[in-house]
Order: sequence, then C-alpha cells, then structure tokens
Amino acid sequence: MEAIKKLRDKGIFNSQSIVESMIQKNWFGEPVIKRSLLRVKQVNDDNCICEELGEADGKAHKIRYINILTVDGQEPNELAAVYGLGPKTARFKRKYTE
Repeated sequence: MEAIKKLRDKGIFNSQSIVESMIQKNWFGEPVIKRSLLRVKQVNDDNCICEELGEADGKAHKIRYINILTVDGQEPNELAAVYGLGPKTARFKRKYTE
C-alpha cells in the first residue's frame, strides 16, 4: 500500500494505469470472486475507482490500494524499486550465470 502511495505521489500511478485485483461479479445470479484487469479512472487517498477491461457495462469498482495485486503488470513493491522509491527486491539481487 505504501508503494502505491509513493508511485501516486510521483505521478507513475495515475488515471491511465492498469491494475489487477479481485472483484465480485455475478455468474448466473450467484456472486463469484474473480481476478480481473481494471483501468483506473480516478485516484483517491486510499482507494481508486476503476472499470473492468473488456466489459461494456461500464460498472465502476472501488478498489482499496491494499487489494491491488499488480500495477501495469508488476507488483507494486517491484515497480517502486524500479523507480528508486523503495528497497530493492530479491529480483534485483538475482545473478544470471550462463
């Protein structure tokens, strides 16, 4: 959550970002939790308003920052590390031996 706030403050996480999160949808009248890609429409202090990609209904979902799994295809902590906003993750310390 802190990584997303740092990304938001630097303008990297904005209204053009794509996030992945779990949302509730209806499947034959039954509620189902589904992992989905969402386009951010509005950024707030501790949540964002998103629309699901590929859906024509235009339903907005309020997603808390703590429930975001990925931002633009990367985990929030790794993305923050790429921009120097957080500590380096294990992925940066991996050695490539060939």
